[in-house]
Amino acid sequence: MIKQYIQAFRKEAERQKQDWRIAFDTVYLGGGTPSVLKTSELLEIVDIVHNNFDLSPVEFTIEVNPGTVDRNSLLAYKKAGINRISIGIQSLKDKELAFLGRIHTKEDAIRCVEDAKYTGYENISIDLIYGIPLQNRDSWFSTLKGVTKLTPAHISAYSLSYEPDTPLYTETPMEEEKEEILYYDMLNYLESKGYIQYEVSSFSIPGYHSRHNLNYWNGGIYLGLGASAHSYDGRFRSKNPYLNEYIEGKLPLKEEIDREKALEEYIMLGLRKRKGISIEEISCKFGRTTAEKVLREAYALELNIDGERVRVPREKQFVTDAIILSIVSHLK
Repeated sequence: MIKQYIQAFRKEAERQKQDWRIAFDTVYLGGGTPSVLKTSELLEIVDIVHNNFDLSPVEFTIEVNPGTVDRNSLLAYKKAGINRISIGIQSLKDKELAFLGRIHTKEDAIRCVEDAKYTGYENISIDLIYGIPLQNRDSWFSTLKGVTKLTPAHISAYSLSYEPDTPLYTETPMEEEKEEILYYDMLNYLESKGYIQYEVSSFSIPGYHSRHNLNYWNGGIYLGLGASAHSYDGRFRSKNPYLNEYIEGKLPLKEEIDREKALEEYIMLGLRKRKGISIEEISCKFGRTTAEKVLREAYALELNIDGERVRVPREKQFVTDAIILSIVSHLK
């Protein structure tokens, strides 16, 4: 279906360019795994984007998995203008990788990072997973030590989630108390290695935060191309159909982001950032009464309140999502 997909992608790009006459400073070829395409196919998609939109990308990212790229493909991506590589390593323990159903090994992962460096990538991000049932503090430290030894510019680490209709859904999750220990072990260790946490799950050396992701978290506009992609123009969010309907040419569904939804998203995305949310900004966007309600909830939950900014304290970061849910539920 790849040829049909690329044709549908081309048609969408040509249609969307009429409404998106702005310059884009970041591009992200996201997952699944774009690198499963042949290099020529992937570069055709890159060409379509370049030919239809005004790009001046400071940051142009592609997600890859070890085992789906080599030096030749990485070099071809680089020549096409892709300057940031995000590698889904997940773990440096082969038993944990097998449990997750990954096709690569620890050695494949290390080789992938080394190949990225060899081909000239300075901005390398690594994705990790914690909370794997057979993981323990020793194996997690081993992965963290191995990854930091590779000196990536950026590290993202996510708790293992169990989605319906996936092979892992029937597995017994790690106990939350144990997962919390792994999370704070990671915070302490990465901090000791010079990584700055700027979001609940995101760490970088100075100057290498993900500009693209921060645009999402700051409520910026974005255009999503491809099956299941989302876009946001400041008022409407649209969602492209799944693969088969996308190839058939079905148009995206649109949802207007009303005041209530915009407030929820501001709090949800803002409190995940380490800089937190601004009470003054809430007051300007949503009214003083709403800002006072948020501030009242922040005091009740014992969050950090520094001037007009509200942050989730370090010792409560592991339950950030629960804190956000509590605040949002009390605003309705």
